[in-house]
Amino acid sequence: MRVLVTGAAGFIGSAVCRQLVENGCGVRAVDCFLDESYPAERKRARWATLEALPEVELIQYDLREPIPNAIFAGVDTVVNEAGMPGLMKSWTDFHLYLSCNVAVAEALARMAVRHDVQHFIQISTSSVYGAIAQGDEDSPLMPTSPYGVTKLAAEELIRAYERTHGLQYTILRYFSVYGPGQRPDMAFHKIIDAVLNSSRLPIFGDGSQTRSNTYVEDCAAATVQTVVRQPFGEALNIAGSERHSLLTAIARIEEAVGKPALLDFEPPRPGDQLHTVGDTRRAQSLIGFSPKTDLRTGLAEQVRWQSSSLPDLR
Repeated sequence: MRVLVTGAAGFIGSAVCRQLVENGCGVRAVDCFLDESYPAERKRARWATLEALPEVELIQYDLREPIPNAIFAGVDTVVNEAGMPGLMKSWTDFHLYLSCNVAVAEALARMAVRHDVQHFIQISTSSVYGAIAQGDEDSPLMPTSPYGVTKLAAEELIRAYERTHGLQYTILRYFSVYGPGQRPDMAFHKIIDAVLNSSRLPIFGDGSQTRSNTYVEDCAAATVQTVVRQPFGEALNIAGSERHSLLTAIARIEEAVGKPALLDFEPPRPGDQLHTVGDTRRAQSLIGFSPKTDLRTGLAEQVRWQSSSLPDLR
């Protein structure tokens, strides 16, 4: 099986590529090293690790441009990890999110139909549910940020291609992914960095907001199982098994670092989610998803990685 993975140099995309190879798949990895969310040098370091893997073909290309047929030649499955992440920036640069998250998804779906791709996996987010995301996949979809709106629009585009052109798809809604290699704009990365450096740390809200964070290797494993098991026509929540508050997560980080956090409480930001607790029973049933990594272990691994002087090769 040959799998096209877009956004392959990203935090999650690179982990998906590695696990696909471990499962015997050939991978065509595509990335343009977009640097609007964090420096592209980090992505290039991951790219170098992918280059060393067997059965991986690397293509540097910006999918916002017309997509060459060669990218889809011989592809059985598409995993669309490409996109512009992050809630806050979406309020000030909506066009960037529209082009990366919506236009690219449509272009990929169109090419997938043209090349008779067997399975299209669209990566989505808990942000499509809105401020409270703690039900199953049939919960109301009410995003509270432009980012969430663009990811929901991408989901609907893929469904439109299924209804009109027969595109076989699965949607995976990731819940707050963390672990070694996490993007520097994400909460746990910022908190760990602040604690390691004894810096003041702004907390938006009172810290009682809850999450069921997903460890990156568990997230990648769920994505690979979706490639293998092909649960067509489904949307699946991919989340960790533990519900915890932000203050609990900070306590786990303090424990792993061995230093206290210096907290400054600030008003909540527009569009921030209050509670995201993924109901994963459907993913457990259809793809055998069972997260292996608890929060204490996962955060200790991320602290170890951020504490290391080694270059970012995740």
